[in-house]
Amino acid sequence: MLFRVLGPVEIDGTDAVSYIRADKPRALLALLLVKANTWVSVGEIIDTVWAGKTPPVSAERNIGTYIWQLRRALPPLGADGQRIESRSKAYRIRVEAGELDSDRLQALLAAGDEALAARDAATALKHLESAQSLWRGAPYEGLVTDGHQPEVVRLAELHWSVRERLADALIGTSRFADAIALCKSLTAEDPLRETNWVRLLVAYRDAGRRADALATYQKARSALVDELGTEPGPELRALQQQLLTDVPEEPQTAKPEGPGPDAYVRTVLDAAAALNGQHAAAAHHWFTTRHVEFTTAISQLLAADEVSNAWLLTTAIHQFIETGGDVPGWAPLVAEVAAATSAAKDWYGELITRNVLGIAHTRSGRVHDARGEFTAALAIASVHGDREAEGTVLVNLALAEASAGARQQAAEYLRRALRLLPDSQTAGEARAALAELGEPEDPARSPVAS
Repeated sequence: MLFRVLGPVEIDGTDAVSYIRADKPRALLALLLVKANTWVSVGEIIDTVWAGKTPPVSAERNIGTYIWQLRRALPPLGADGQRIESRSKAYRIRVEAGELDSDRLQALLAAGDEALAARDAATALKHLESAQSLWRGAPYEGLVTDGHQPEVVRLAELHWSVRERLADALIGTSRFADAIALCKSLTAEDPLRETNWVRLLVAYRDAGRRADALATYQKARSALVDELGTEPGPELRALQQQLLTDVPEEPQTAKPEGPGPDAYVRTVLDAAAALNGQHAAAAHHWFTTRHVEFTTAISQLLAADEVSNAWLLTTAIHQFIETGGDVPGWAPLVAEVAAATSAAKDWYGELITRNVLGIAHTRSGRVHDARGEFTAALAIASVHGDREAEGTVLVNLALAEASAGARQQAAEYLRRALRLLPDSQTAGEARAALAELGEPEDPARSPVAS
C-alpha cells in the first residue's frame, strides 16, 4: 500500500492506482495525510475542504459522507480493518511506516547521502534515481490551506536536495551529459543557489569541456552580481582559477595488468567522457588503438568475478561505439556481461547491459533479438521503479521498431516514454524521433483528414 502525495494525491493499492476525482473528498484525504496518525478536528476539516468559501449548514454531515466514501476506496488495515478512525468531532488516518511516498523519498535521500559519503557513487545513484522517480509535481496537488504550507515547502526542499545529490552521483559515475542537463535545470530554476553552479562547472570540467565550464562561471558571476551585488564565493572562484591554470591532457595509456581493475576502469571511463569534450578526436583515437585490450579486460574482469567493473567498462566502450567506433565481436561480449550481472543479481548492471545489447542488435539489423533485450530491460526498470531508465529503454525500443518499418508501434513507445519523463533530455529525444516519424505527440489532437 502506498499513498502518493508528491503530486496529485493518489492511492496505490496492490492492483491499481486510484485517483479520488471529487474535489472535496480528495481535499479531505490530503489533509488527513498531511497529519497522518494524528487526530484532525471536524472544524479544521471544514476549513480545509471549503477553503475560502462559506461552508453549507450540512458541512459536518457531508464530511461524514466523504469519510464513508474514502473508507470504501481504501484497503483495510489491522485487525479492525479501519484505515480512517473516528471519535467525537475528529478523524485520523492510520498510515504505517513506508506507506507515504514522501517518507520513501526521505529514506532514499538519506541512503543516497550515506553512499556518497562512503564514495560509492553507483549505489548512491540507484537510491537517488529511485527517489527522483517518486516526484510527480506539487506536493498534495495544492489542496491544503495556507496553514499546511510548511509541509509542502519541506517536501519541495527535500526534492531540491534529491536533485542536487543526484547530480553529485551522476558526476561520480561519469554520466556527465545527464549531470550537465540536471545542473542546468537547477541553475535556471534558482540562479542564486551557488552550490549548483559549482556542480555544473565540475560536470563540465570532468567531461573535458573546459570552455563551457569557463563560460558557465561568467554566467554564474553575472547572476550573483546582478541580483545580490556579491562576487562568487571561494569554491566557485577556486574552480575558475583551476580551469584557467590547468593544461588539459589527453587520456593516458592504461593496461589491465597495471594499478588494479578500479583504477583501470576509471581511466577508461574518463577517456569515454572525453569523447564528447574538447579532446574528442584524441580520445577516439585512444579507443581505436586499444579495442582489443578492452575486450580482453572485460573477459578478465568476468573471470575474476569483478562484475560491476565489467559492466562499467562495457558502458565506456558503448560510448566509443556510439561516437562511430567499432569493436569486433561486441554483441556476444555484451551478452556475456549481461548474463554475469543477472547471475550476480546486479539489477542495475543487468538493466544497463541489456539496453546496450539491444542497441547492438538494432545496429546489426537483428530487431527480434533487440526487442527481447529491451523488453527484459524494461521489466527490470519497472520492477525497481526507475522511470528514467524505463523512458530511455522505450526510446531505444522505438528506434528498433522504426528501423524495421513498424512506425505506429515506434510512435506508441515514444509516447509512453514522454508520459514517464515529460521534461527531460530523454523526452527531447523522444519528441525528435516522433517528428522524424511524422507522428503527433498526442494523436487525439492531430488534425483529421477531410
